[in-house]
Amino acid sequence: MSTIGEYFRGVRVAGLDEGVGAADIVQSMQATPADSTLELPTGPAGHIGETGPPAAPFRWEGDIADQAALSALGGTLGPAQAGKAWRVVTTNGLAYWNGTGFDTFPDAFGAHGPTGTPNTLTVGSVTTGPAGSDLQITVTGTPPAQAVNLVVPRGRQGQKGPAGPPGPIRAASDFDASVTMAAGMVPLWNAPASKWTPVPDPSWRGPWTIVEGARYDGGAGFVADISASSTIPNTIASLPIPAQNVAWRPFVTGGAMLRCTSNKPAERMVLQAIISGPGTIVGYGDGHGHNVFRHCTLVPHLRTNAVTPGGSVGVIAAGVAATIVLQIQATTNAPPYDYIRDYSHLAVWAVPVSGAPA
Repeated sequence: MSTIGEYFRGVRVAGLDEGVGAADIVQSMQATPADSTLELPTGPAGHIGETGPPAAPFRWEGDIADQAALSALGGTLGPAQAGKAWRVVTTNGLAYWNGTGFDTFPDAFGAHGPTGTPNTLTVGSVTTGPAGSDLQITVTGTPPAQAVNLVVPRGRQGQKGPAGPPGPIRAASDFDASVTMAAGMVPLWNAPASKWTPVPDPSWRGPWTIVEGARYDGGAGFVADISASSTIPNTIASLPIPAQNVAWRPFVTGGAMLRCTSNKPAERMVLQAIISGPGTIVGYGDGHGHNVFRHCTLVPHLRTNAVTPGGSVGVIAAGVAATIVLQIQATTNAPPYDYIRDYSHLAVWAVPVSGAPA
């Protein structure tokens, strides 16, 4: 015979949800030697307990060989390591350190599956979306060749930065890039083309000078003193000017000490600065007929009324070297005259004819 204790050792307790607090609920117990059931009605919900401590974060630490190695490791762990987890290789179980001991989860890992085909992921289109929109990422194609397409939101308008340095004028849309900007050239506005065009520097060049017996390049200066000469014309200085990269006219200043020994006002000596070769007069200094020394001062002078900005009078072509000579001349007769080198001076500037492009 079975005893009551044997019956109770095999009791299976079952809870019945028949409504908390419902009336006329009967508790029943059924028992046989093979099975016993005690039915209990569901009671009311209890009070909410206190909030427990936050769960420790899960921190994966990798594989550990076996249970012995795990036990040895446990002796070195404390509350600060709570949340660390390992895979025990021999059992394929997960061991989670809860701060005081290991919680184990058997067979947490399955066997390795077959190695898959590597996927090649490339960047496809990258476009700009509206400011403030979300970043959109789409993947197109099928493995093993796929592309990532991005729609990146436009950034907010930033603050205006400080003014930068001037940009190169040659990069401007109104600069004539068909003309090479060589050394010594400057941009000049070309009205017909509505572009800035490189041209040789239109500013004056020089001066080149002779002072008494010394010339700028170390060559011969003014000639030595002359007494009682009647030679007309008589060259007393030569000033070579190097070739320029633009057509130009000479601008001449200076002078020399002269004396007309005839003491006749109508017979006086003068100075003329001349372009050697064509003989064009580009400077003039008027003297006097008295028998005293006087500084005959040169001024720029073109002895013609046919000069225009685009004309050829007194013009020295680009790429051509020139020499300006200073000569003693007479107004009428050629009376004897004296000349001294002291205080003699000659200065020449090259004045470009025009910087405007043709």
